Amino acid sequence: MIERDGQTILTGVIHVHTTDSDGTKSHEEVAAVGGELGLDFLLFSDHMTLKSLHEGKERFYGGLLALIGYEHNDRDDCNHYLIFDGDEVYPESMTAAEYVAAAHARGALGILAHPDEIRGREARFRSYPWTDWNVTGFDGLEIWNQMSEWMENLKAYNQIRMVLSPRKFLISPTDRILRTWDDLSRTRRVAGVAGVDAHGFRYRAGLLRLTIFPYKVQFKTLRTHLILPEPFSRDFALAKNQIYTAIRDCRIFVSNYRWGDAAEFRFEIESHGAKAMIGGEVPLDGGTRAVVSLPIPGRIRLIGNGRLLAEETGKERTFPLSSAGVYRVEVYRGRKGWIFSNHIRVTGGN
Repeated sequence: MIERDGQTILTGVIHVHTTDSDGTKSHEEVAAVGGELGLDFLLFSDHMTLKSLHEGKERFYGGLLALIGYEHNDRDDCNHYLIFDGDEVYPESMTAAEYVAAAHARGALGILAHPDEIRGREARFRSYPWTDWNVTGFDGLEIWNQMSEWMENLKAYNQIRMVLSPRKFLISPTDRILRTWDDLSRTRRVAGVAGVDAHGFRYRAGLLRLTIFPYKVQFKTLRTHLILPEPFSRDFALAKNQIYTAIRDCRIFVSNYRWGDAAEFRFEIESHGAKAMIGGEVPLDGGTRAVVSLPIPGRIRLIGNGRLLAEETGKERTFPLSSAGVYRVEVYRGRKGWIFSNHIRVTGGN
């Protein structure tokens, strides 16, 4: 947790499975791992169950806040949907449109899970993409899913290396999902989060037994950072509301921890006295500019309305803006994606 200029930056992991479904550790065990690594929050999402929520396991574990939702899917095991801030599991017979609408009507937080997943190279591992893009009631989507990218890169000749050094094979979100996210965000707020999809899978080949992606390893990959305009509460109900409100408001940036701790990242847009943080908006005028600051140098890319507008390398950069639209920042270390911000909206102009 970082506090600066009246803001609090939280670091956590979204999309975590436990022994309630197909994970390999309990909520208590996973929370202990997260706490050891200094995470501020974990969002659990086991398949089709809220068992541990009703058993009271949604709470603070030391300084770490554990929140429990679940992962829904349709009858074909596609259209996986993370549902948080609710207290019921919807019937398996529902279509994607029906469970998205039901969750939205009840005020739950809904996130499309691994929406552009493709696993074509190794046919024995099927993919679980989002297929019903006519739905509109979701709050966000995973712009980067650790397990999906790992599986997409899996080939017959590199399996052993990928199992032994899994973090090396994360590159960046796909152009496919970034285009989709930018298009959606031009008309409404759509939160972009990182999904780790942690299971702690156990692997056995002959006498070889190991865990692919232990929780401790996965929690050192993709992280979601939330920006609060106030201190993080130690009251459970207030802290829970702070987490979910930050996601709904898109006060988010995501990072790959392997390339550096990104918690000190800053992206704001200034406009003659007005200033907008990530997820906010600011009016356009003659002095509007985007300001980016990194903890260590990187290749900074400014994206406006889905188009690359500028690209510079350094630790701090300022970019003048001349038109309204939605702007976000990407940061690369070499060819690997490091930080991806949510959008800031600039209003007015022609």
